[in-house]
Amino acid sequence: MRGGLWRWLIGRLRAMSPTGPYRPPAPAERERGARGLRAVLRGEHAPALTELGFAVRTGLDGRPYTLVEGESGTERTWGAVVLDGSGSVRRVIAVPHPIADRLTAWLGLELFRAAPGSALLLAGTHRRAGGGAADVAHRTDSMFHVFSGVLAEHAPVEVQPHGYAAATLPGYDAVVSPGAAALTAAHAALRDTLLDKGFRVRPEWTGHLDGATNVQSLAATERGTSFLHLELAPAPRADPSARAVIVDAVARTWLA
Repeated sequence: MRGGLWRWLIGRLRAMSPTGPYRPPAPAERERGARGLRAVLRGEHAPALTELGFAVRTGLDGRPYTLVEGESGTERTWGAVVLDGSGSVRRVIAVPHPIADRLTAWLGLELFRAAPGSALLLAGTHRRAGGGAADVAHRTDSMFHVFSGVLAEHAPVEVQPHGYAAATLPGYDAVVSPGAAALTAAHAALRDTLLDKGFRVRPEWTGHLDGATNVQSLAATERGTSFLHLELAPAPRADPSARAVIVDAVARTWLA
């Protein structure tokens, strides 16, 4: 797995800081970002993204990946998108808190690699950067939210891995939730699969950590698309074997 994407992600994560610079993109910039990503998805040149500091390149890990990468370490740390390149985008793995929710970026990358035809959407910086303005799971004025919406025009499924502190919900390993979106059979299938594998999954669909205020899940509700908000305790995130089981469970129930 330690190929070009692995090295790229390490570099991105190292540049993310809770005290780093960040500003939300202006409305006109968000419109250009949407226009540019749509062009990339059509296989076209995207000057609108270049104007915003994004670089577009292809061919990582010997596969036809397309990387749409924003600036790093500047106030325009607006994130990145990796497209599989094997065909049309059918699902999105979105990581809004890649540093604050420790190891969720790696979980996102593992899910992306397990699901051909997917897109990996990564926030640009720590959620506390820019005085807290970079918490993209709770802000609609972010490029992350714009890109999530553009990708949803092609992909009816978005999966978001999150993490919580052990003391926040002792006695459980995971919380499976639709956020504000509709509960589906896939949510139940994932919860049952994780329980069968020995994970302690909170039985309630709603409550603390349910992602009901997550703005991407609210947008999914408006669109009528599916959304998975998966919260994980520190132990399963840190254990590579447990993470592999979780990736397989999500891939089978949500990304097949």
